[in-house]
Amino acid sequence: MRAWIGLVCLLPGLAAAEGIAIQAGKVHTVSEAGVLTDATILVLDGVVQAVGSGLPVPPGYAVVDATNAVVTPGLVAPYTRFGIEEIELEASTRDDAVVAYPLGPALDVADAFDDSSTLYAVNRRDGVTRAVVAPRPGNDPLAGWGALIRLSEREQLFDTRIAMFGTLATNEFTGGSTAAVIHRLREGLANAKRRAQRSTDTREYRYADSEALHALQQSGAPLVLEVHRAADIRRAVELAEIFSLRLIILGGGEAWKVADVLAAADVPLIIDGFANRPSGFDRLGARSDNAALLHAAGVRVSFTSGETQNARWIRQIAGNAVAEGMPWDAALAAITVQPALTFGFPNGVGQIVEGGVADLVLWTGDPLEVTTWAEQVMIDGVWQPMHSRQTRLYERYRSLDAEGLPYGYR
Repeated sequence: MRAWIGLVCLLPGLAAAEGIAIQAGKVHTVSEAGVLTDATILVLDGVVQAVGSGLPVPPGYAVVDATNAVVTPGLVAPYTRFGIEEIELEASTRDDAVVAYPLGPALDVADAFDDSSTLYAVNRRDGVTRAVVAPRPGNDPLAGWGALIRLSEREQLFDTRIAMFGTLATNEFTGGSTAAVIHRLREGLANAKRRAQRSTDTREYRYADSEALHALQQSGAPLVLEVHRAADIRRAVELAEIFSLRLIILGGGEAWKVADVLAAADVPLIIDGFANRPSGFDRLGARSDNAALLHAAGVRVSFTSGETQNARWIRQIAGNAVAEGMPWDAALAAITVQPALTFGFPNGVGQIVEGGVADLVLWTGDPLEVTTWAEQVMIDGVWQPMHSRQTRLYERYRSLDAEGLPYGYR
């Protein structure tokens, strides 16, 4: 047990306004400041007031001795279904899919967001502090608006309509034709410019959907399309260029084949790190060093686990990418600052910088190692409780021989 743990454990619930000084052995700022040793992080009012070596601690600040810890920004999960999916295989707990046409671009996941999910605590304990919540595409290529959340104990929903989500995958509605999907997206975006689509024909976008697409184009929010095949990635880039859209590719199983195209167009990728083997005809070229190849080509890369319950696995995915040749610093950035920059999050999310939000994680060692764990997590300058339903069950049932336990425990 490390000496600094006792001090930290006194802090959960401490108001951010009281001021906190974290004296850390190593700090990965994921910024131009790089890695700092024997550094101090000053936090006040939910914001990083200063970070550096040799900083004096202002009077009245609560001092945290984290000299044996590694400190990083909070992890950012760029593609999840927090608050709209509790158990993937239980339909009554899922509110994430648009399965009834003509629902599509106008849908907003914030309308169904549940702030009582047990999944926040599970992932927060492993360093995830912010996440993007996205709808799942159904019968329409476009699924609707996503949201940004923070995995704090309270007030999770942070910002809405941060991006539009969709896919180039075919389904029964499109007759299994990629050309039909591209045609529908092209027609929908063209009509959105006129905002004159009031047709009652269910094969065309309704006025509300055209309004949503117009808002996408006017706001500059990104369009996130799940695409894997190299040829389809090129088509998605061309579509985005025609309509002046900020494109983000999700999946990108064969993205390494068109790395030059993505780098030239400055299109970032959100890679599912576990989808690294051929699993369909649209990703026959999938390979485990995809992220390393893309990074080497100058493409901005973020990671997702593809599972909301285990969004926390992004750090294991980042570690795997390092094993496949991706630089360590780039892999850490892919689960912190890169997803924040990809979506345009403000206030230093994913970094430890002066004036940035105070989302911090204190680790027992290298955060990309599976044997390392988070000892404490801070979100918006407030230490978060490090328990979950799973830890409570463990504590409850860890010993069945204790005296005084009711019959149901035996």
